[in-house]
Amino acid sequence: MNITLDQIECFKALAEAGSFTKAAEKLHRAKSALIYSIDNLEEQLGYPLLDRSGYRSKLTPQGKDFLRCSAKVLSSVDDLKLQSSKIASRVEMRLSLSCSGIYQTQRLYPVIKNAMSEFPSTQIIFEREILSGEKMLLRGLVDIAIFEMVHNKKDIECKKIGEVELIQVIASKHHFLKLPKKEQKLQNLYHTPQIIQRSTIPDEDVRIGIHTDSLNWKVTDTLSKKELILNGLGWGRLPRHEVERELMSGKLKHLSHLNDDMTVDMFICRSKDKAPGVVAKLIWDSFEGRKP
Repeated sequence: MNITLDQIECFKALAEAGSFTKAAEKLHRAKSALIYSIDNLEEQLGYPLLDRSGYRSKLTPQGKDFLRCSAKVLSSVDDLKLQSSKIASRVEMRLSLSCSGIYQTQRLYPVIKNAMSEFPSTQIIFEREILSGEKMLLRGLVDIAIFEMVHNKKDIECKKIGEVELIQVIASKHHFLKLPKKEQKLQNLYHTPQIIQRSTIPDEDVRIGIHTDSLNWKVTDTLSKKELILNGLGWGRLPRHEVERELMSGKLKHLSHLNDDMTVDMFICRSKDKAPGVVAKLIWDSFEGRKP
């Protein structure tokens, strides 16, 4: 049995039109060619699709079942044609991007929303990461990555899109703040855990602001780090935009007198070896680059 798409389309047109004449007109074919195609289809299937005993041919029970099953095939073919046209136009069927856990995602969400609106059939996969954006990009796990500290500028194209201020904070009720001001030094914090975030892709060589003399507790995300610090279980740096409300309410205290804050540049990056698709280009162009 070697059923063709042409035979299925002819049978569907006949079922919808109700007669060979109308179906032939719809398909712009000769009536005899349509009849020949349906006859061959019935012969290949081994059962009648049409009941020709009356004035007008009508579908047999087998014909109705075949029409229902073949509709799935034609739908898949239509979807294949659509996806093929997207490939030809370089509109990605799937786009993945990652974003550092310290970056202010409120700046990113409108960009993603616009991309979804412009290209609703493109599947967008978004994930937050910690100190692993460059590795994810170089390993081909993502198409676009927003992260800090670009090392491999030979293989990565990047542009600076902002900065993040990381400030040293502690719970306002933490016992450290009960010490005399002159004793509130970093060394006196070391017996209390510094809450740090471990890399999404484990890498002992990637460290930002870790005090090696201090007890370290590792967490997997910024929210967990913030909650532990808020509950007096440790201290550490958090993005200023993440703790402004807690600083205003007095739940957190900025340890500004320790002079241990830092500011990091944030970059949007893509691989130089991979030509960007239409959706990736839209996202890339949505960020205005600045000199580091």
